Amino acid sequence: MLDDEILYGLFAFNPVNVFYLGNFLGYNVKIQTREPSFAVFPRDENKPTILVVGSGDLWHVATGPRETAQIIPYSLPTNWSEFAGEKSVGDGLKAMGGFAGLWPINEPGLSERESQWLATEQRFAGQFMPTPQHALVRAVKEAGLAAARVAIDDSRIKDSLRIAQHDTTTCVDGDNIFRKIRVVKSDVEIGHMRRVAQANQAATMNLIRQLDVGASNSDIDRLFGIEASKLGARSTWLAAGSVGGLSDGRIVADQPILLDAVSQINYYHGDFGRTVVFGEPNDKLISRTKLLQEGWHAALDMMRPGVRYSQIERVARAAMKRHAVQIPTIGVIPHSVGLQHTDEPYRDNMPFQVKDDLVLQENMTLTVDFPCLEMGWGNCHLEDLVRVTKDGVEPLATIDSPLVVV
Repeated sequence: MLDDEILYGLFAFNPVNVFYLGNFLGYNVKIQTREPSFAVFPRDENKPTILVVGSGDLWHVATGPRETAQIIPYSLPTNWSEFAGEKSVGDGLKAMGGFAGLWPINEPGLSERESQWLATEQRFAGQFMPTPQHALVRAVKEAGLAAARVAIDDSRIKDSLRIAQHDTTTCVDGDNIFRKIRVVKSDVEIGHMRRVAQANQAATMNLIRQLDVGASNSDIDRLFGIEASKLGARSTWLAAGSVGGLSDGRIVADQPILLDAVSQINYYHGDFGRTVVFGEPNDKLISRTKLLQEGWHAALDMMRPGVRYSQIERVARAAMKRHAVQIPTIGVIPHSVGLQHTDEPYRDNMPFQVKDDLVLQENMTLTVDFPCLEMGWGNCHLEDLVRVTKDGVEPLATIDSPLVVV
């Protein structure tokens, strides 16, 4: 990908891409600071990938369960008042130092973890940068990209470089480049996707068993969050009833509702959809959910490397047409899933985002949405996660009936 674009590195500001390159999502991201972290990835394999994080994040790195990229930490400037009114700052800022220096330390009472935190800060003594902008410039230089052409995923990276008086790196828009790279998953990522697909589906089915007529969207959201957490996942969102919620504000007997559930493990997303009815399904509901199943099975049979999204849609629609005289409005929407719910590139050379007609590649992880909405009657849905293999697809969880009767 970097060869195609004649690029020598990638700079990430978006937390999704920072995590992808640096394997870390820190405290400053979670509290949504202005410039929480950066990642710098050089094309040169002899140069390090570098993660820029705040001093407090070093404690998480010290005792965390994961390895990260090489780290350059930043803290706070001690002489900031000298630069009031300035639009950029060179080397005159002084860094305060580590997070631990702000607090008293009772050394005889230190736990093992606290000792690890202090040891990590001591390892970086004298290396703290005063701002994230200055830490970014240092990372750029250490990665050998001070005068290179690189892709950035956010225009604020240019502002950060300018503030730290660095203007020799050529930055080009790279958000879609990151998306193209991420769309094919590594073996480790596929493991994450398989785990979250299964947990997300199980959490949804466990949720359904606890619901009854009269339950509200708030009830559903709360229970889904609990069930997801029991399985080591974190609820992202759950569309229940429709994208606007339940049409009556609560579950109504005999009215079909869709459930479209998304949760994440290690920041990778599961995506699962089913149709639920509390009561006896009528012929119309049975017929519609049967159409969704026919379309999905036809898509599964033809999905493999080299197939385009548009071909999936065409084959699914043709299959549904063979099983009904009159086809209701049904969406057939393939999309990749990963670190984002819709984890895929868009069309190049457009001034706005337009969904691309992607070609399937081995080790893509994706789903196909089959929503069918009819205001005044009810809504149906079906979707499952799969991995593209060398000659077909592998379900990442259980593919079964689109209709769940309670």
